[in-house]
Order: sequence, then structure tokens, then C-alpha cells
Amino acid sequence: MEHVRISRVAVAHPRHRISQDDAAGRIAEVLARSRFPMAGRRLARLTGVERRVKALARGSHIACRALVLPPADLERLGSIQERNDIYQQHAVRLASHAATGLEPDPAKLRALVTSSCTGYSVPGWGGSLVEQLGLRCDTMLLPITEAGCAGGLVALARTTDFLRSHPGGALVVACELCSLAFQPDATEGNLTASLIFGDGAGAALLETGTGPALEVIDSASMLIPRSREVLGFALTDTGFYPILDRRLVDLLPAATGHAAAALLARHGLTLEDVGAWLVHPGGARILERLAAHLRLGEGALRWSWDSLREAGNTSSAAIFDVLRRYLAEPRPQEWALVIGFGPGVSVELLLVRRSC
Repeated sequence: MEHVRISRVAVAHPRHRISQDDAAGRIAEVLARSRFPMAGRRLARLTGVERRVKALARGSHIACRALVLPPADLERLGSIQERNDIYQQHAVRLASHAATGLEPDPAKLRALVTSSCTGYSVPGWGGSLVEQLGLRCDTMLLPITEAGCAGGLVALARTTDFLRSHPGGALVVACELCSLAFQPDATEGNLTASLIFGDGAGAALLETGTGPALEVIDSASMLIPRSREVLGFALTDTGFYPILDRRLVDLLPAATGHAAAALLARHGLTLEDVGAWLVHPGGARILERLAAHLRLGEGALRWSWDSLREAGNTSSAAIFDVLRRYLAEPRPQEWALVIGFGPGVSVELLLVRRSC
């Protein structure tokens, strides 16, 4: 069986950035105006809306996020068509920026696997990326559209499967414009989503053969029973509406621990053999609860925490930022687990081995 390795990782973010303090103030004002059209931030303060939103912002542990549009433009978004037109205009550009950062050799690439859940087009932007990057016309294309935040990890796993029977190289590219799902609604799940999700793209170059990189050893998936209503998107007349139930943080730790232990056991390993935990930065409470359940030491999730603080949760693109930070740090040869969470609720895992 062919050895498959993640040899390079790159990310890209839009140029508009917003601090979490500014985001909290703007969201509070939008919520106040939605109830009282002539009012603004003063009413948000008087009604306690601003205090509530700022408390959620502080608990997010996010300093700033990148946005595809200026905040004022996002506040005025209307129909699903308007939002999706913006997605189609910007997604391929941002995806291309991340992919070109890998400096791929088009002649060696056999596949392009893409992930996105924050917009929709037929054909997808993968075909445009083939042309922009100068890839061969017989490049295998696989778009992954419904895996949510776990999409990047699912793409890495399926690309590995392809390369094991089709030696060569492949690109995985994820692009998410989460801010286009902004809704002026005060439900807790929507507010939390508005304060943690950011926009960005990530890309990885996978190659067969040996060399200094992350060798993908195995993958696994676990579907948590009776959890369909906990995480996802509802498609409404005004675009995607985030579904983010507080039960998520209670469901993930035990399921993740069980899935990780089962994957490791297939290779004669235990949780104690894992040298690095590369976890999707889904949110502060998720990282805290997961670290406590797995009894991870201080700093064990630092790549995830750093990514969350500086970029927020960029859905399926976020795991590439975690991988990029990990690969940039000098480390010994070690086992690592790459973990993502998606709607279903599903837990996705990759067992990888770092070589110097």
C-alpha cells in the first residue's frame, strides 16, 4: 500500500478584519435596530443586549476574525441569492490564494478535492480552480459540500484513499465564507455562531512516497446517535441559518475519546502514545471540555487555541490553520491525531505520524 503524506499546508484570509470587541458592539446594535428600527447602540445598552453579547464575546477567547466584506455590508445582507452571489464571486479567489501558496507542480497532481458548506454553485468552484492553477483536464474532482466543519478533514481522508491506489500528488482545498450566514436574531445559537465563525481558506498538498512530513496512517468516523438537531444549517429565504445547540459541548468529549481510543487500538497504540493533538478549533468550551475529558496537559491544544484566537472558527478551513501551525514548529518524530467535528453530529479523525 502506498505511503501518503501531507507535505505542505497553506492558508488564506480575506483582508477585512474585525476585533471581537467591535463585533460585539455591532451585533448588539443590529439586534436593537431589528426590534426598534429608529434605535441604535444606546438602546442596546439600555436593554442589556450589549452586555449579553459582550459576555459571549469575552467567553469566546477570540481576538479578531477575517471577513469577506466590511462589517457594515454584512449587516445589510438580505436574500439567499444576494448572499450566494457574493459567495460565488469571492470563494474561488480565496481558495486559489490558499492553493497557490503551496506552489504545486500541476504536472504531478492527480486529484483536486474541495470542501465548502457556506455557499452553493453548480458547477462548483473546483473546476475554476483547475483552470486557474493550470491543472490537467483529467484531474479527478471531488467536491464535499455537506460535512460542515469536518469537511476539510473528510477531504484529507478521502484524498488519502485515492492516492493509495493512484500514486502521485493531490490538492485538498477548503474555503468558507461563514460571515455570509449572519442573521439579526438573538437566539443563543445564532449569537454564538455570529461571534465565533470567521472567513478563510486552507489547502494541503498530499503526495505518495516517503519524506519529511505527516504520513497519514489511518482514518475513522463516528456518528453520535440522535444528534442531528444539534449542529448544522437551516436553509431559509435569507440564506443559511446556523444551528448550534449548547448540547454539543456535552456530546463531543466522550464520543471523541471513544473514537480516538478505537482508532489508536487498531495500531497497537493508546492515548498516551499521542504526541500532538490537532483539534478543530470549534470553540473555547469545546476545547476546554475535550482537554479535561482526555486529561491533556497544559498546552496540548495550543495550536488549536492560537488558531481560534487569531482567526476564529473558519469551519472546514480551520483544520488547515491548525496543521500549518503544528508543521511550522520544530518537533520530534511522533504520533499525532487530527480531529474534526461536523453535523450529524460526527467526529472525524486522522492518525498521522510526523517524520523529521
